[in-house]
Amino acid sequence: MEAKKIKEIILRIYQRYPALRGVSPQVREVFIPELGQKRITLTFRTTAITENNKRIPKWIRATVNEQGKILKISSSK
Repeated sequence: MEAKKIKEIILRIYQRYPALRGVSPQVREVFIPELGQKRITLTFRTTAITENNKRIPKWIRATVNEQGKILKISSSK
């Protein structure tokens, strides 16, 4: 997938999750033989701080098809 499309997807994720601004995702491309298509996963990792100053790791993962459509977004607690 083109870098320009990936940047557009990242901007859409930032709009939905403003706390992730400035966090660079890990980008992976996987070919799915059953579908004959590639899927791209963008994994954002950050930490959230609770009221009692404990750190909690937070992950957001977006699965995207070749056309740039976000198929699924999942997040940790």
